[in-house]
Amino acid sequence: MFYKFNNISGRIGAASQQAAFRPEGILPLTQAEAPPLIFGSPVKPAGEEAVAPRGKPAMVRNKVPEMQQVMQRPGNLLFVKRGGLDAVLYRGTMGLVVVGVAYACFGLFQAMMPKKSED
Repeated sequence: MFYKFNNISGRIGAASQQAAFRPEGILPLTQAEAPPLIFGSPVKPAGEEAVAPRGKPAMVRNKVPEMQQVMQRPGNLLFVKRGGLDAVLYRGTMGLVVVGVAYACFGLFQAMMPKKSED
């Protein structure tokens, strides 16, 4: 036995299986073909050389274990573990942060100070 909510009486009543599972009366999709794409572009198949075959490793060397060893070494700070370039990038970034904070404070100070009107 199947039941569904009756909007007219406000009660639950007996119903057929189709009406119980499709209370709004939704019917199956009748359109078999998809509409054509407006901005569709032709699809290019991938070349054989672009995809790595199964069973063969990728041509790129995995650097993750090496980087894990570098980062786990004791000694330097984390931002200089890989050498001088990391230190230069870190110091440059910190310099830009200081300049940005100073500029933001200057802008707030300018907005805070009243300007004399020349009347």
